[in-house]
Amino acid sequence: KQWYQRRVRGFGEEFLARTNEIKNKHLPIHLDFSLPEDFRKESDYQWFTKIMDCFIDTKFPKTLIPAMLEASRCRLREGVVEFLKLAHQHHIPVLIFSGGIKDVIDVLLERENCYFDNISIISNRLIYDESGIMVGAEKPYITASSKLEVARENQYFSRIIRDNMLLLGDMLSDLKMASCVKYSEMISVGFCNHDKDKTKYSENFDVLLM
Repeated sequence: KQWYQRRVRGFGEEFLARTNEIKNKHLPIHLDFSLPEDFRKESDYQWFTKIMDCFIDTKFPKTLIPAMLEASRCRLREGVVEFLKLAHQHHIPVLIFSGGIKDVIDVLLERENCYFDNISIISNRLIYDESGIMVGAEKPYITASSKLEVARENQYFSRIIRDNMLLLGDMLSDLKMASCVKYSEMISVGFCNHDKDKTKYSENFDVLLM
C-alpha cells in the first residue's frame, strides 16, 4: 500500500480513496481464473474506465508522469535492459503489448536508455488537451482480457512473420497472442506473481519464473 500511495503522491486523499476502492473491487476478479471469462473481461473494462475517470477528474498533467514513476520506484524487471539491448544489436523485433499506459512505458524505457528503434508498443494512449491535461484515452481500451480482440484488428500482427518467437507474459491470456502471429517455433515464458497460480502457469507456459 505504501508503494501505491507514493505513486499517486500529489493527488490527495480523495483520489487515493477512489482508486483504492476500485482496485479492491476489481483486482480479486481479475486474478480469479475460475470465474467466467466474459465476467472477468467486463470487470477489467470497468476497472480501466473508472481509473481513467479518476485521472480525468483530477486534471492529470502529462508532465507529472516522470515524477510519478520516480516516486513509485517503478523499475523494469532484472535483465530486461540487457535483453532489449541484445535484441537491438541483433535486429530482432520486440513488441510490448500491454494493458497499461503507453505514455508511462515510453517514459520508463527512455529513462533506462533502452527505447530502441526495433521496439513497437501497443498499449493505451492517453489524450491531452492543448495545455497537456489528460482528457481521455484512445479506444478501444486494452485490458488483459481484451488483448486478443485488439491484436486481431492490429496491422502489426498481420505484417510480422517469424520462424522463431519468444513470448513473455504474466497472464495466461497472454498466451493467446501467439495465435495472431505466423511462426514456426515458440518458447513461452510465464512470470507468475502469485503462488496460488503456480500449477496452472506451469501447465501452460514452457518456462515458469516466480
